Amino acid sequence: MFLTKKQEKMLEGEMGEVISKNMKLIVKLGEINEAKKLIPIKSAQIAGVSYFTVGEAIFSFFNLFSKENVKVKVPSWLNPAGMDRKNWEKMGITERFAEKQFQIIQKYEEMGVESTLTCTPYLIGYQPNYGEHLAWSESSAVVMANSFFGARTNREGGPSALAAALTGFTAEYGFHLTEKRQPTIKVNVETNLDTLADFSALGYWYGKNFHGETPFITGLSQLSINEAKMLSSAIAASGSVALFHAKNLSPESEIISLDNIKEKIIFSESEKQSVYDCFTQKDTNFDIVVIGCPHASLTELVIIHSSLKDKVLKKNLKFWVFTSQKVSNSKKFKPIQRCLEKKGIEIFTDTCMVVSPIVRTKYKHILTNSAKASKYLSNSKQTKVTFRSLHHILRNVTE
Repeated sequence: MFLTKKQEKMLEGEMGEVISKNMKLIVKLGEINEAKKLIPIKSAQIAGVSYFTVGEAIFSFFNLFSKENVKVKVPSWLNPAGMDRKNWEKMGITERFAEKQFQIIQKYEEMGVESTLTCTPYLIGYQPNYGEHLAWSESSAVVMANSFFGARTNREGGPSALAAALTGFTAEYGFHLTEKRQPTIKVNVETNLDTLADFSALGYWYGKNFHGETPFITGLSQLSINEAKMLSSAIAASGSVALFHAKNLSPESEIISLDNIKEKIIFSESEKQSVYDCFTQKDTNFDIVVIGCPHASLTELVIIHSSLKDKVLKKNLKFWVFTSQKVSNSKKFKPIQRCLEKKGIEIFTDTCMVVSPIVRTKYKHILTNSAKASKYLSNSKQTKVTFRSLHHILRNVTE
Protein backbone atom coordinates (compact mmCIF):
# COMPACT_ATOMS: atom_id res chain seq x y z
CA MET A 1 0.00 0.00 0.00
CA PHE A 2 1.29 3.45 -0.89
CA LEU A 3 1.69 5.82 2.06
CA THR A 4 2.68 9.47 1.94
CA LYS A 5 5.63 10.64 4.02
CA LYS A 6 3.24 12.08 6.59
CA GLN A 7 1.34 8.82 6.82
CA GLU A 8 4.57 6.86 7.21
CA LYS A 9 5.61 9.11 10.09
CA MET A 10 2.24 8.57 11.75
CA LEU A 11 2.55 4.81 11.28
CA GLU A 12 6.10 4.67 12.62
CA GLY A 13 5.28 6.54 15.80
CA GLU A 14 6.77 9.95 15.14
CA MET A 15 3.45 11.54 16.11
CA GLY A 16 2.96 9.39 19.19
CA GLU A 17 2.16 5.80 20.10
CA VAL A 18 -1.60 6.29 20.00
CA ILE A 19 -1.59 7.66 16.46
CA SER A 20 0.74 4.85 15.45
CA LYS A 21 -1.61 2.17 16.82
CA ASN A 22 -4.56 3.72 15.04
CA MET A 23 -2.68 4.00 11.77
CA LYS A 24 -1.70 0.34 12.06
CA LEU A 25 -5.38 -0.57 12.39
CA ILE A 26 -6.33 1.47 9.33
CA VAL A 27 -3.44 0.13 7.26
CA LYS A 28 -4.19 -3.47 8.28
CA LEU A 29 -7.84 -3.09 7.25
CA GLY A 30 -6.65 -1.61 3.98
CA GLU A 31 -4.25 -4.48 3.34
CA ILE A 32 -6.94 -7.08 4.07
CA ASN A 33 -9.23 -5.36 1.57
CA GLU A 34 -6.46 -4.77 -1.01
CA ALA A 35 -6.56 -0.98 -0.75
CA LYS A 36 -3.86 0.81 -2.73
CA LYS A 37 -3.71 3.94 -0.56
CA LEU A 38 -5.23 5.93 2.29
CA ILE A 39 -7.56 8.84 1.66
CA PRO A 40 -8.54 11.83 3.83
CA ILE A 41 -12.02 11.89 5.33
CA LYS A 42 -14.34 14.83 5.98
CA SER A 43 -16.10 13.48 9.09
CA ALA A 44 -16.53 10.47 11.34
CA GLN A 45 -19.59 9.04 13.07
CA ILE A 46 -18.65 6.76 15.93
CA ALA A 47 -20.58 3.83 17.39
CA GLY A 48 -19.60 1.90 20.50
CA VAL A 49 -21.11 4.34 22.99
CA SER A 50 -23.84 2.56 24.93
CA TYR A 51 -22.59 0.89 28.10
CA PHE A 52 -25.26 -1.76 27.46
CA THR A 53 -23.51 -2.85 24.26
CA VAL A 54 -19.81 -2.19 24.99
CA GLY A 55 -19.62 -3.04 28.70
CA GLU A 56 -16.41 -2.82 30.72
CA ALA A 57 -14.21 -3.66 27.73
CA ILE A 58 -14.48 -0.09 26.44
CA PHE A 59 -12.48 1.23 29.38
CA SER A 60 -9.45 -0.91 28.52
CA PHE A 61 -9.72 0.56 25.04
CA PHE A 62 -9.78 4.10 26.43
CA ASN A 63 -6.71 3.40 28.56
CA LEU A 64 -4.68 3.12 25.36
CA PHE A 65 -5.55 6.73 24.53
CA SER A 66 -5.32 8.40 27.93
CA LYS A 67 -1.54 8.87 28.05
CA GLU A 68 -1.17 11.20 25.07
CA ASN A 69 -4.33 13.34 25.14
CA VAL A 70 -5.03 12.78 21.43
CA LYS A 71 -7.74 14.72 19.60
CA VAL A 72 -9.80 13.94 16.51
CA LYS A 73 -8.64 15.57 13.27
CA VAL A 74 -12.07 15.91 11.63
CA PRO A 75 -15.62 16.70 12.84
CA SER A 76 -16.75 13.59 14.72
CA TRP A 77 -20.05 12.65 16.30
CA LEU A 78 -21.30 10.00 18.71
CA ASN A 79 -23.97 7.38 18.21
CA PRO A 80 -26.76 7.00 20.84
CA ALA A 81 -25.87 6.07 24.41
CA GLY A 82 -27.69 3.62 26.66
CA MET A 83 -29.79 6.27 28.39
CA ASP A 84 -31.17 9.79 28.32
CA ARG A 85 -28.53 11.97 29.98
CA LYS A 86 -31.09 14.14 31.78
CA ASN A 87 -33.94 11.69 32.36
CA TRP A 88 -32.14 8.40 32.97
CA GLU A 89 -33.87 7.84 36.29
CA LYS A 90 -37.29 8.29 34.65
CA MET A 91 -36.31 5.59 32.15
CA GLY A 92 -35.51 3.17 34.97
CA ILE A 93 -31.72 3.21 34.52
CA THR A 94 -29.69 2.26 37.60
CA GLU A 95 -27.23 4.67 39.17
CA ARG A 96 -24.30 2.36 38.43
CA PHE A 97 -25.22 2.12 34.75
CA ALA A 98 -25.59 5.91 34.55
CA GLU A 99 -22.19 6.46 36.15
CA LYS A 100 -20.50 4.15 33.66
CA GLN A 101 -22.35 5.74 30.74
CA PHE A 102 -21.32 9.25 31.72
CA GLN A 103 -17.70 8.08 31.96
CA ILE A 104 -17.82 6.69 28.41
CA ILE A 105 -19.28 9.88 26.99
CA GLN A 106 -16.69 11.96 28.83
CA LYS A 107 -13.83 9.90 27.41
CA TYR A 108 -15.03 10.52 23.87
CA GLU A 109 -15.54 14.22 24.58
CA GLU A 110 -11.96 14.47 25.85
CA MET A 111 -10.84 13.36 22.41
CA GLY A 112 -12.90 16.10 20.77
CA VAL A 113 -15.81 13.93 19.67
CA GLU A 114 -19.09 15.84 19.81
CA SER A 115 -21.62 14.08 22.04
CA THR A 116 -24.52 14.34 19.61
CA LEU A 117 -25.67 10.88 20.74
CA THR A 118 -27.82 10.30 17.69
CA CYS A 119 -27.96 7.82 14.83
CA THR A 120 -29.24 10.59 12.54
CA PRO A 121 -26.53 13.27 12.34
CA TYR A 122 -28.01 14.33 8.99
CA LEU A 123 -31.18 15.50 10.80
CA ILE A 124 -29.32 17.88 13.09
CA GLY A 125 -27.25 19.81 10.59
CA TYR A 126 -24.50 17.36 9.63
CA GLN A 127 -25.43 16.41 6.09
CA PRO A 128 -22.51 15.12 4.01
CA ASN A 129 -21.83 16.48 0.55
CA TYR A 130 -21.91 14.45 -2.63
CA GLY A 131 -18.67 12.54 -3.21
CA GLU A 132 -17.15 13.24 0.20
CA HIS A 133 -15.24 10.42 1.87
CA LEU A 134 -16.39 9.64 5.42
CA ALA A 135 -15.81 7.10 8.18
CA TRP A 136 -19.28 6.48 9.59
CA SER A 137 -20.18 3.43 11.67
CA GLU A 138 -23.90 3.41 12.53
CA SER A 139 -25.51 1.11 9.99
CA SER A 140 -28.49 3.26 8.98
CA ALA A 141 -26.39 6.44 8.89
CA VAL A 142 -23.95 4.67 6.57
CA VAL A 143 -26.74 3.78 4.14
CA MET A 144 -28.12 7.32 4.27
CA ALA A 145 -24.70 8.84 3.63
CA ASN A 146 -24.03 6.55 0.67
CA SER A 147 -27.50 6.43 -0.83
CA PHE A 148 -29.43 9.61 -0.04
CA PHE A 149 -26.50 12.04 -0.04
CA GLY A 150 -24.09 10.33 -2.42
CA ALA A 151 -21.17 10.51 0.00
CA ARG A 152 -18.78 7.55 0.33
CA THR A 153 -18.23 5.43 3.42
CA ASN A 154 -17.84 1.82 4.39
CA ARG A 155 -19.65 0.55 7.44
CA GLU A 156 -16.91 1.15 9.96
CA GLY A 157 -16.66 -0.49 13.34
CA GLY A 158 -16.48 1.76 16.40
CA PRO A 159 -12.67 1.38 16.73
CA SER A 160 -11.95 1.89 13.02
CA ALA A 161 -14.22 4.98 12.84
CA LEU A 162 -12.42 6.44 15.85
CA ALA A 163 -9.05 5.56 14.31
CA ALA A 164 -10.04 7.40 11.15
CA ALA A 165 -11.21 10.38 13.21
CA LEU A 166 -7.92 10.56 15.13
CA THR A 167 -5.72 10.26 12.04
CA GLY A 168 -7.93 11.92 9.43
CA PHE A 169 -7.56 8.97 7.05
CA THR A 170 -9.25 5.76 6.00
CA ALA A 171 -8.24 3.09 3.51
CA GLU A 172 -9.59 3.40 -0.01
CA TYR A 173 -11.59 0.25 -0.59
CA GLY A 174 -15.21 -0.89 -0.74
CA PHE A 175 -17.75 1.90 -1.16
CA HIS A 176 -15.05 4.53 -1.52
CA LEU A 177 -14.44 3.09 -5.00
CA THR A 178 -16.82 3.82 -7.90
CA GLU A 179 -16.64 0.26 -9.22
CA LYS A 180 -17.81 -1.11 -5.84
CA ARG A 181 -20.91 1.10 -5.82
CA GLN A 182 -22.62 -0.53 -8.80
CA PRO A 183 -25.94 -2.37 -8.23
CA THR A 184 -26.27 -6.12 -8.65
CA ILE A 185 -30.04 -6.59 -8.06
CA LYS A 186 -32.88 -4.68 -9.72
CA VAL A 187 -35.98 -4.27 -7.54
CA ASN A 188 -39.24 -3.06 -9.01
CA VAL A 189 -41.70 -1.82 -6.38
CA GLU A 190 -45.21 -2.78 -7.53
CA THR A 191 -47.15 -1.85 -4.41
CA ASN A 192 -47.97 1.44 -2.74
CA LEU A 193 -45.60 2.65 -0.05
CA ASP A 194 -47.97 4.94 1.83
CA THR A 195 -46.30 5.13 5.23
CA LEU A 196 -42.82 5.31 6.71
CA ALA A 197 -43.35 1.75 7.94
CA ASP A 198 -43.92 0.60 4.35
CA PHE A 199 -40.47 1.89 3.42
CA SER A 200 -39.13 0.09 6.46
CA ALA A 201 -40.84 -3.10 5.28
CA LEU A 202 -39.23 -2.77 1.83
CA GLY A 203 -35.81 -2.43 3.40
CA TYR A 204 -36.27 -5.33 5.77
CA TRP A 205 -37.59 -7.67 3.05
CA TYR A 206 -34.81 -6.84 0.63
CA GLY A 207 -31.99 -7.12 3.17
CA LYS A 208 -33.27 -10.42 4.52
CA ASN A 209 -33.44 -11.98 1.06
CA PHE A 210 -30.44 -10.37 -0.68
CA HIS A 211 -27.80 -9.99 1.99
CA GLY A 212 -25.03 -7.55 1.12
CA GLU A 213 -26.19 -6.96 -2.47
CA THR A 214 -26.54 -3.36 -3.67
CA PRO A 215 -30.02 -2.82 -5.18
CA PHE A 216 -31.26 -0.56 -7.95
CA ILE A 217 -34.84 0.26 -6.93
CA THR A 218 -37.45 1.31 -9.47
CA GLY A 219 -41.13 2.13 -9.07
CA LEU A 220 -40.80 4.66 -6.25
CA SER A 221 -42.68 7.91 -6.80
CA GLN A 222 -40.94 9.77 -4.00
CA LEU A 223 -38.18 9.39 -1.44
CA SER A 224 -38.16 11.96 1.36
CA ILE A 225 -35.41 12.07 3.93
CA ASN A 226 -37.69 10.33 6.47
CA GLU A 227 -38.70 7.62 4.00
CA ALA A 228 -35.06 7.05 3.08
CA LYS A 229 -34.17 6.90 6.77
CA MET A 230 -36.63 4.08 7.44
CA LEU A 231 -35.59 2.18 4.30
CA SER A 232 -31.92 2.58 5.19
CA SER A 233 -32.24 1.37 8.76
CA ALA A 234 -34.14 -1.78 7.85
CA ILE A 235 -32.04 -2.74 4.83
CA ALA A 236 -28.90 -2.49 6.96
CA ALA A 237 -30.34 -4.34 9.95
CA SER A 238 -31.68 -7.34 8.05
CA GLY A 239 -29.02 -7.68 5.37
CA SER A 240 -25.93 -5.55 6.06
CA VAL A 241 -26.64 -3.59 2.89
CA ALA A 242 -24.71 -0.30 2.89
CA LEU A 243 -25.94 1.32 -0.32
CA PHE A 244 -29.03 1.45 -2.50
CA HIS A 245 -29.87 3.37 -5.64
CA ALA A 246 -33.40 4.58 -6.41
CA LYS A 247 -34.19 5.46 -10.02
CA ASN A 248 -34.46 9.23 -10.55
CA LEU A 249 -34.43 9.79 -6.76
CA SER A 250 -30.95 9.06 -5.44
CA PRO A 251 -27.86 11.10 -6.41
CA GLU A 252 -26.02 8.41 -8.37
CA SER A 253 -29.01 6.72 -10.00
CA GLU A 254 -28.38 8.36 -13.39
CA ILE A 255 -24.65 7.66 -13.59
CA ILE A 256 -24.36 4.10 -12.32
CA SER A 257 -23.91 1.12 -14.60
CA LEU A 258 -26.52 -1.62 -14.78
CA ASP A 259 -24.09 -4.04 -16.41
CA ASN A 260 -23.63 -5.99 -13.17
CA ILE A 261 -27.33 -6.67 -12.62
CA LYS A 262 -27.64 -10.43 -12.12
CA GLU A 263 -31.25 -10.69 -10.97
CA LYS A 264 -34.51 -8.77 -11.33
CA ILE A 265 -37.11 -9.04 -8.57
CA ILE A 266 -40.49 -7.59 -7.63
CA PHE A 267 -41.61 -6.15 -4.32
CA SER A 268 -45.38 -6.60 -4.36
CA GLU A 269 -48.16 -6.25 -1.82
CA SER A 270 -47.63 -9.84 -0.67
CA GLU A 271 -43.93 -9.24 0.04
CA LYS A 272 -44.77 -6.09 1.96
CA GLN A 273 -47.42 -7.84 3.99
CA SER A 274 -45.05 -10.68 4.77
CA VAL A 275 -42.89 -8.31 6.85
CA TYR A 276 -45.87 -7.14 8.89
CA ASP A 277 -46.92 -10.76 9.33
CA CYS A 278 -43.41 -11.69 10.47
CA PHE A 279 -43.67 -9.20 13.31
CA THR A 280 -47.26 -9.75 14.38
CA GLN A 281 -46.48 -11.43 17.66
CA LYS A 282 -49.36 -9.88 19.60
CA ASP A 283 -52.55 -8.06 18.55
CA THR A 284 -53.70 -6.24 21.68
CA ASN A 285 -52.75 -5.33 25.24
CA PHE A 286 -49.29 -3.95 24.56
CA ASP A 287 -47.04 -2.81 27.37
CA ILE A 288 -45.25 -0.11 25.45
CA VAL A 289 -45.14 1.72 22.12
CA VAL A 290 -41.65 2.73 20.98
CA ILE A 291 -41.08 5.20 18.13
CA GLY A 292 -37.75 6.57 16.95
CA CYS A 293 -35.54 3.92 15.39
CA PRO A 294 -33.76 5.69 13.78
CA HIS A 295 -34.27 8.81 15.90
CA ALA A 296 -37.54 10.59 15.20
CA SER A 297 -37.38 13.77 13.16
CA LEU A 298 -39.35 16.92 13.88
CA THR A 299 -41.67 15.93 11.01
CA GLU A 300 -42.51 12.62 12.69
CA LEU A 301 -43.18 14.34 16.01
CA VAL A 302 -45.52 16.75 14.24
CA ILE A 303 -47.36 13.75 12.73
CA ILE A 304 -47.84 12.23 16.18
CA HIS A 305 -49.04 15.53 17.60
CA SER A 306 -51.48 16.30 14.78
CA SER A 307 -52.85 12.74 14.67
CA LEU A 308 -53.64 12.58 18.36
CA LYS A 309 -55.70 15.80 18.53
CA ASP A 310 -58.03 15.35 21.53
CA LYS A 311 -57.40 11.66 21.96
CA VAL A 312 -55.70 10.18 25.01
CA LEU A 313 -53.66 7.02 25.46
CA LYS A 314 -55.29 3.86 26.70
CA LYS A 315 -54.69 3.13 30.35
CA ASN A 316 -51.61 1.21 31.52
CA LEU A 317 -49.79 1.81 28.23
CA LYS A 318 -46.36 3.39 27.92
CA PHE A 319 -45.61 5.44 24.81
CA TRP A 320 -41.96 6.38 24.34
CA VAL A 321 -40.50 8.46 21.52
CA PHE A 322 -36.74 8.66 20.98
CA THR A 323 -35.09 11.61 19.27
CA SER A 324 -31.93 13.70 19.38
CA GLN A 325 -31.17 16.39 21.91
CA LYS A 326 -30.90 18.96 19.13
CA VAL A 327 -34.38 18.18 17.79
CA SER A 328 -35.86 18.29 21.29
CA ASN A 329 -34.23 21.68 21.95
CA SER A 330 -35.66 23.33 18.84
CA LYS A 331 -38.19 26.11 19.34
CA LYS A 332 -40.74 24.42 17.08
CA PHE A 333 -40.58 21.27 19.17
CA LYS A 334 -41.15 22.75 22.63
CA PRO A 335 -44.94 23.33 22.35
CA ILE A 336 -45.36 19.90 20.74
CA GLN A 337 -43.41 18.30 23.56
CA ARG A 338 -45.57 19.95 26.23
CA CYS A 339 -48.74 18.75 24.51
CA LEU A 340 -47.49 15.19 24.02
CA GLU A 341 -46.24 14.91 27.58
CA LYS A 342 -49.64 16.03 28.88
CA LYS A 343 -51.11 13.08 27.02
CA GLY A 344 -48.67 10.72 28.72
CA ILE A 345 -46.14 10.35 25.91
CA GLU A 346 -42.54 10.30 27.15
CA ILE A 347 -39.88 11.80 24.89
CA PHE A 348 -36.31 10.69 25.50
CA THR A 349 -33.10 11.84 23.86
CA ASP A 350 -29.55 10.51 23.54
CA THR A 351 -30.66 6.87 23.38
CA CYS A 352 -33.12 4.47 21.76
CA MET A 353 -35.02 1.25 22.36
CA VAL A 354 -32.25 -0.84 20.75
CA VAL A 355 -29.14 0.37 22.61
CA SER A 356 -30.79 0.94 25.99
CA PRO A 357 -31.33 -2.09 28.24
CA ILE A 358 -34.70 -0.96 29.56
CA VAL A 359 -37.22 -1.66 26.78
CA ARG A 360 -36.20 -5.24 26.08
CA THR A 361 -35.75 -6.20 29.75
CA LYS A 362 -38.70 -4.45 31.36
CA TYR A 363 -41.45 -4.71 28.73
CA LYS A 364 -42.67 -7.95 27.20
CA HIS A 365 -45.21 -6.80 24.58
CA ILE A 366 -43.85 -4.09 22.30
CA LEU A 367 -45.44 -2.14 19.44
CA THR A 368 -43.27 -0.16 16.99
CA ASN A 369 -43.23 1.30 13.47
CA SER A 370 -39.62 0.29 12.84
CA ALA A 371 -38.64 -2.99 11.19
CA LYS A 372 -35.09 -2.47 12.48
CA ALA A 373 -36.32 -2.19 16.06
CA SER A 374 -38.60 -5.17 15.50
CA LYS A 375 -35.67 -7.31 14.42
CA TYR A 376 -33.42 -6.44 17.33
CA LEU A 377 -36.07 -6.40 20.05
CA SER A 378 -37.50 -9.73 18.93
CA ASN A 379 -34.08 -11.33 19.41
CA SER A 380 -34.91 -11.43 23.11
CA LYS A 381 -36.94 -14.54 23.93
CA GLN A 382 -38.91 -12.71 26.58
CA THR A 383 -40.31 -10.03 24.28
CA LYS A 384 -43.06 -10.12 21.66
CA VAL A 385 -42.89 -7.40 19.02
CA THR A 386 -45.53 -6.14 16.62
CA PHE A 387 -44.66 -3.92 13.65
CA ARG A 388 -47.25 -1.49 12.32
CA SER A 389 -47.42 1.93 10.68
CA LEU A 390 -47.44 4.99 12.91
CA HIS A 391 -50.98 5.86 11.78
CA HIS A 392 -52.19 2.36 12.65
CA ILE A 393 -50.50 2.55 16.04
CA LEU A 394 -52.02 5.92 16.91
CA ARG A 395 -55.50 4.73 15.93
CA ASN A 396 -55.29 1.64 18.09
CA VAL A 397 -53.64 2.88 21.28
CA THR A 398 -55.87 5.91 21.88
CA GLU A 399 -59.43 6.47 22.95
